[in-house]
Amino acid sequence: MFKKSVCVITSLILIMLSFCGCFGRGKANKSFAVPIIGEPTSLDPQIAKTDSEKMIVLNCYEGLFRINKDGAIENGVCESYTVSDDGLRYTFKLRQDAQWALFSGHKNVLGENYADTFDINVYAEDFAFAFDRIFDPAINSPYSALFSSVASYSADDKYTFSITLNSKDDNLLYNLASAGAVPCDREFYELTGGKYGLDAKYSLCNGPFNIGKWIDGTSIRIDRNNEYSGENKVMPSSVTFYVNTSRDAVADKMNNGIYDVAYLNNLNYSRITDKSSFNTQSVENTVYSFILNQSDKYLGNKNIRLALAYSADLSLAGTISEDIKPAVSFVPPYCKVGTTQYTPSDASGSVYTFNSTKAKQYFEQGLLEIDSSSVELEIKCTEEYETFVKQIVQVWQKTLGVKFAVTVSVAAGDELDSTVASGNYSAVFYPFTANTVNANEFLESFSNNSKLNYKSDRFEAALQQVRASSRDNSQLLASCKNAESVLIDEAVMLPVIYEYSYFIQSKGVSGIYFYPTGDIMYFINAVKK
Repeated sequence: MFKKSVCVITSLILIMLSFCGCFGRGKANKSFAVPIIGEPTSLDPQIAKTDSEKMIVLNCYEGLFRINKDGAIENGVCESYTVSDDGLRYTFKLRQDAQWALFSGHKNVLGENYADTFDINVYAEDFAFAFDRIFDPAINSPYSALFSSVASYSADDKYTFSITLNSKDDNLLYNLASAGAVPCDREFYELTGGKYGLDAKYSLCNGPFNIGKWIDGTSIRIDRNNEYSGENKVMPSSVTFYVNTSRDAVADKMNNGIYDVAYLNNLNYSRITDKSSFNTQSVENTVYSFILNQSDKYLGNKNIRLALAYSADLSLAGTISEDIKPAVSFVPPYCKVGTTQYTPSDASGSVYTFNSTKAKQYFEQGLLEIDSSSVELEIKCTEEYETFVKQIVQVWQKTLGVKFAVTVSVAAGDELDSTVASGNYSAVFYPFTANTVNANEFLESFSNNSKLNYKSDRFEAALQQVRASSRDNSQLLASCKNAESVLIDEAVMLPVIYEYSYFIQSKGVSGIYFYPTGDIMYFINAVKK
């Protein structure tokens, strides 16, 4: 049987009245157009993986906590919580006015009389079922590792949810604001017959928005959830996410006023013709690097890679731009451990220090190991970095001699992206961008990386240590530095400079914020003139 329905007329009236005025200098009740790169496969929160999937989920669902504009957690469905003296048991009291948003499309799942028969209240059991799904091997949720500290959980009553840990976890509350930790109504889930999250009618949302219309290959629109009763008012009437296949196209559409907000890398931001038309926030989240493909017959040899690392004069990076910062880590400055910015053990200079003697020794040893008299490489880069790459190549050739031959070829940004994604290249000068603020998660991106063709038992062992220490931030910092030292020793890539990405909003648009990456934006406060 369906749960018993509850009348919410009074709260709906209060919510509707709250949108009559303005929010600062912008107005509420506006619609927004936003680009996403690639179409979501599913909007099932417990399996959401891509940034586009997580962004839509985090705007349409609400867990115990939310992330605010400052990147801090704030109450979501949780009204208050307590922690036991030993730090192992968390008890969460839920708001009793948190509700699911129903619309006419739900009759396909709930039946013709869904508005009278389905209880729209969000209960503690809905959080318990979400955790059932997180830990269900058949679901294969990407969030199971995030909650590895959880020993047990339970719905103690309708509005009390508790979690018991097997050891203290500094990041538990932050993790409870993730997409995977939002509630899931068991009854609705089972009635979808395995289609949960595959369309608007198969999604049941409790956040600021609900999924309104999904047009395959084109767009997904989310509409204001009039049943939402959280601490913040929902300002927009709707947000439409338009599917794009490249960021080059996004930059052009921003120039033409098609979108209200976008997140662009440095190359695409350079395509913005009138930067004064936008409010811009920069994020130093990219390490521009020589990526060395380990499936290449030469670069598969560690000593050849180390020879390149120690024969690269990275002081030449200053010729790119006066404000360029040399990279002192594989991890970009944007990344943190807990609330502390990640810094490597030695942040005094570049990752590798030029040493011609050491480079020649590595090179000759590498030639012996691969049984070759020479090395021939092709390095691809975008036009903006062609001069710099050729300068680096000249130093390589001068240091390593006639046995080392390199050609430099230029490719457009999208072409270079495709080349790297295919893994069909020798070496590229390419932006390695963090799509998360967490240093440990960024380091995970090197694990069995198909773009780099990098597989290492030694690095996997270091990552196991990172995962084991993820609950204690002081231990996590030490294990992250150890994992990075493995990447440096194995010369996985050659970090050169840090670069910015740009979160841009059209003038007149405000209130949109992002966390932990610019590709995950929050729209609850969005307004525009």
